[in-house]
Amino acid sequence: MNNILNKVEELKELIIDTDEYKNYKFYLSKIEKNKDIKELINIITKKQKELVRIENNGSNIDNESKELDNLFNKLYEYDDYKNYIEYSKKLNIIITDIQNNFQEYFDNLVS
Repeated sequence: MNNILNKVEELKELIIDTDEYKNYKFYLSKIEKNKDIKELINIITKKQKELVRIENNGSNIDNESKELDNLFNKLYEYDDYKNYIEYSKKLNIIITDIQNNFQEYFDNLVS
């Protein structure tokens, strides 16, 4: 069993060593240090909650949706944010592929 856990740890280290992971962490760090981006993300989060509340009340959300779209467009003007999203997607693809491979292997193992 220890051998299996060691291999899992090796896999984790291999993931951490990928350019996708390193760049993801790099841009995440840059975003966390950027007050403008953080403030815009907070505004977007509040606007999303407001939009859900308005929609649950049965009111028209067109204006709020347009405002939210504009906020997202403003967020995507930041290269650091765009790069963060790009590497986040790439990292998620790697992780999803690994999960799918494991799932397929285990499915075949028990069938």
